[in-house]
Amino acid sequence: MNTQRVCLALLITLLAASAADAQQDKKKLYRWVDKQGKVHYDDALPPEAIDQARQEYNAKTGTATGSVDRALTAEERAAAVQQEDAAAVAAEAAKRQQMMEESMLVNYQTEADLHRAYDERISLLKQTIASTDISLKDVRNSLTTLLTEASEAELGGRPVDARRAGLIRERHVEMLKQQTFMSNRMGELASLDAEFQRVLARFRELRGAQQAPTPGTAPATPPATPGGATP
Repeated sequence: MNTQRVCLALLITLLAASAADAQQDKKKLYRWVDKQGKVHYDDALPPEAIDQARQEYNAKTGTATGSVDRALTAEERAAAVQQEDAAAVAAEAAKRQQMMEESMLVNYQTEADLHRAYDERISLLKQTIASTDISLKDVRNSLTTLLTEASEAELGGRPVDARRAGLIRERHVEMLKQQTFMSNRMGELASLDAEFQRVLARFRELRGAQQAPTPGTAPATPPATPGGATP
């Protein structure tokens, strides 16, 4: 009976020691630098050190077990979110660009196909500009006539009637609107031409990459000339 009690006591002691060792193995030692640049080592973090960068060590063996970066400030978190958003926008733009290029290679087999597609858009835009120019000239001529009539009336000592004054204002407003419209269409034409040049250059790059020989592949044998001789 006494032997059993002794064995039980030894077992309890061993289990307690094992648990203590396990707890000791899990215990950490922290190293951090405070805002004044002073280095600290401790097995517990004070409240002011919670957000500081730190290294963690096993308190028993002294080996490094990990590290924790400094907590970001509100401004840094906001900047990080903006950076992530910008990266997401850039990734989406790159995805759309890739889809556009793949579609371009499918829809346009040759440069001539690409030229025709853009020529149609450019032609429509030029037609719009030409018709606007004609309309603008008509409005300008009408306004010039009204202003001449108003000037002659004033020189003759006659007041400019309300109807003519109203027409002058209307023609002037219409002329400004059409001038703005014309300017915008001219800008679109320049942008479309620049876009075509960029797309054409990229089209040539993509087609060239598709047609480039695989590294290590021998070039095709040139066709024989009449008479059997190879040029």
